[in-house]
Amino acid sequence: MVALAQNLAEHGTYANPFGVLATGPTAANPPLYPFILAIAFKLLHSSALVALAATLGNIVANAITAILLPRISILFFGDGRPGTVAAIFWIFACPLLPSWDVELTVLTILIFCLFSSATIAKPRSSLHAMVAGLLVSALFLFNPSTLLIFGPWLFWLAFQHRSTLRQTATYCCIALSVLLIASSAWGFRNQQRLGHFTIRTNLGMTLYASNNDCARPSMKESELSYCYEAHHPNTSVEEASLLSSLGEVAYDRMRTSDAKTWIRTHPSAFSHLTLERIKDFWFPVPWDSLFQSIVIWIATVLSFPGLLIMARRRDRALGFVLPALLIYPLMYYIVVSDVRYRLPVLWLSLLAAAQFVVWAWDRWRAPKQFTTR
Repeated sequence: MVALAQNLAEHGTYANPFGVLATGPTAANPPLYPFILAIAFKLLHSSALVALAATLGNIVANAITAILLPRISILFFGDGRPGTVAAIFWIFACPLLPSWDVELTVLTILIFCLFSSATIAKPRSSLHAMVAGLLVSALFLFNPSTLLIFGPWLFWLAFQHRSTLRQTATYCCIALSVLLIASSAWGFRNQQRLGHFTIRTNLGMTLYASNNDCARPSMKESELSYCYEAHHPNTSVEEASLLSSLGEVAYDRMRTSDAKTWIRTHPSAFSHLTLERIKDFWFPVPWDSLFQSIVIWIATVLSFPGLLIMARRRDRALGFVLPALLIYPLMYYIVVSDVRYRLPVLWLSLLAAAQFVVWAWDRWRAPKQFTTR
C-alpha cells in the first residue's frame, strides 16, 4: 500500500505495488488507504514524515475506537461496563500498523454500526441511509472482506427493526445501492486498466504463496524460510516478471489454479497448514510483541464463556456477533496467518470477553454485599 501511495503521489497512477519490479496498473490492493497515504506524501514531501503521520493516525484511530467501545456495549448489552473493559483490552492488544488500513477499518466499522443503529428507525431516513452507504463503501474500499462483517450487521439490524419492515428495507437498499455504485466504479476502472471487471486480484498470488511444498503456517515463518518471498511477486523477480508478461488478472487466475491443484494433491499437508492457521488466527504467534499476543490470547479464552453468557441471557447482539466471528475468519484459514487479519473482528472477541469479566465481577461482589447487610 505504501508503494501504491508513492506511485500515486509521484506519477498520478494506481500502479506498481510490488517491490522488485514495476508491473503496471493493479487491483492487488483496495484503493482507499493508498489514496489517503498518497495525500500525505503530497502534503509532507518526506517518507519519514508520512510514516510519522500514519503512526499518529493509527494511535488516534485506536484511541477513538476505545472511546466508542462503551457505546457499542450499550447498544449490544444495555450496559457500558463491558465496553470499558473491552477498551482496556483493545489499547493493550492492538499493534500499530501504519503501512496497512486495519486501524482505520476497525474505526469505520464502529462508526458505521453506531450510525446505522441510530438512524435506521428514523422517519424519512433516506439521507441517513446514503451516509450509511458511504460508510460501507469506505469499508469495502479499505478492505472488501469487511463485507462479511457489515453484511451480517445490516441483516441483524433489519431483523431488530422488523416491525417497520418497509422503512428498514428501504434504508438497507439505499445503503447497498451506494455501495454498489462505489464498488462498480472501482471495478470499471479495473476493467479499463486491466481488461477485466474485478474488485481485487490478489487471491491467487496469496493462495499460491501460502500453499506449496515449502509453505509454513504463518507469514513470519514463511518469510524466515524464504518460502513466501520465493512465491510472491512482491519479492520474487521471477513471479513479478511472469505477472507482468501475463497481466495481473491472468496471472492471478493461473496461480489460483496452481494453488487448487497443490491443495488437491497434498490433502494431508494442506490440512496441517489449515489447522495451524486456525489456531494462529485466534491465538496469534508472538513474533512482534509477546505482550500483545498474550492479551489477545487471554481475551480469546475469556470470549468463549462470554459467548455462553450472552446465549444464556439471550442477548440480542449474539445474532450478529456469532455469525461475524464464524464467517469472517474462513478465508484466512487457508492463507498464511498474520495478526492483522484478526483485528477487524478482534473488537467482537473483546466485547464477549469483557461480558464475562463483568459477569464474574458481579458474581464475586454479590455475596460480599449480602454479608455486609
